[in-house]
Amino acid sequence: MSRAFYNTQIPRILPAGRYSRQKMDKFEEIGRRIDAEMERLRRYMEEEVAPETERRTASFLRDVSSKLDEFAAKLEARMSRRTPASQDDPKP
Repeated sequence: MSRAFYNTQIPRILPAGRYSRQKMDKFEEIGRRIDAEMERLRRYMEEEVAPETERRTASFLRDVSSKLDEFAAKLEARMSRRTPASQDDPKP
């Protein structure tokens, strides 16, 4: 029967040492590229998309506000046609 052999020494050169370092370098480069791309996307969103979105939203709200004013005026005119002149003051 053979005895089990365990190598407890640390090898001077790991078999995949250079290859694993190359992988890690590539992984770090991918991380740096992702960080740079995320920063570029953040700047684009803040400088290009957000201002245009805010301008469009303000314009939209002004349009909606004017249409609501028109609609409110039409409702008031319709209500005044329905109610007799003696009931101008609504009851609380």
